[in-house]
Amino acid sequence: MYDVIVIGAGPAGSMASYYAAKSGAKTLLVEKSQEIGEPVRCAEAIQSLEDFGIKPSDEFVRSVVVGGYLFSPSGNKVIVRQDKTKGYVVERKIFDKYLAIRAAKAGAKIRVKTNAIGLERDGDYWNVIVEHLGEEKVVRGKIVIACDGVESNMAELAGLKAKKNPMEVCSCAEYEMVNVELLNKNMMEFYFGNNIAPGGYAWIFPKGETANVGLGVRDKKKKAIDYLHDFIENSLAKDRLKNATPVEFKVGGAPVSGPIEKTYTDGFMVVGDAAGQISPLTGGGIYLAMDCGRIAGEVAGKAVKLGKWDEEVIKEYEIRWKEKHYEYLMNHLKYRKILEKMSDDELDILAEALGEEIEDIDLKKFVKTILKKKPSLIKYFKDLIS
Repeated sequence: MYDVIVIGAGPAGSMASYYAAKSGAKTLLVEKSQEIGEPVRCAEAIQSLEDFGIKPSDEFVRSVVVGGYLFSPSGNKVIVRQDKTKGYVVERKIFDKYLAIRAAKAGAKIRVKTNAIGLERDGDYWNVIVEHLGEEKVVRGKIVIACDGVESNMAELAGLKAKKNPMEVCSCAEYEMVNVELLNKNMMEFYFGNNIAPGGYAWIFPKGETANVGLGVRDKKKKAIDYLHDFIENSLAKDRLKNATPVEFKVGGAPVSGPIEKTYTDGFMVVGDAAGQISPLTGGGIYLAMDCGRIAGEVAGKAVKLGKWDEEVIKEYEIRWKEKHYEYLMNHLKYRKILEKMSDDELDILAEALGEEIEDIDLKKFVKTILKKKPSLIKYFKDLIS
């Protein structure tokens, strides 16, 4: 019997466990993999650590990033600088484990190689059916926090509508590579184009002695790995990738349809990729997962102290995360839908309108700038300036 059961030991789950345990709640974190942090399924970039009181450490930080280069299909380059903030490319295998260790030190119990396979309501409690080393067991809890990723089924079992439309999930493929010639070791690179990565983009992220070279696509004509090989061999970056060799291959899916309609019910919260708390525009989700995980853990701890964890109490989680992140996510969804309608020629025009260098992207501000320079694009942006 536990106060809080957290399913999935990614950044969302470990943050939720840390804050629930820190509040005094008896907390269990279950993870289906035998090692936390494996397998890695993302490009490993996060916009801030300091927001969570986490000091950047050489233990898990591989690169500090201060901006990026955006490349249009024909090669127009826009430099985006983040003079006010720094981001990081981390080693997820180490970072995820660091977050889990942090949760354990706060009092959370962790069970690896433990797969949650079922969920049943039992009065005011939840029975979580788990499989560990071939044995099925039942763990009982007052509150369940589901952080089980894009393939989540816990939210559906709890009665929430959380199924992802396959056409709204980016298929991602990435190599971690050695001998990549970077334009700048502190800048990320993004490549756009309907032939490069339809429905997504390609990237090169600096990672210390290596670099993450990958892409995400929403296209059924070819596999993501085939698009990635084409990018490595034929893109604007091909000369800088000609001597590169992979040391790791990663695949995954990024749900880019925006957040699910409802993220809570009696004694239950869903967080991170499982809740669609991931940017529909960039596919970035570590920061959002951590922050929403923090809120879920705090709400769970508070509910346990109150001795009430019904829907009326738990809805504080959705109120709080939506106040912080909902507008951001929905705006990114609008911009993603605009970009995916544009031809390569129009993407080139867009890059030209943005100019050679910008600081800290304010999307609404840039829409007005773009339309002043290139009125022909108004058909895409007119709804955003009304």
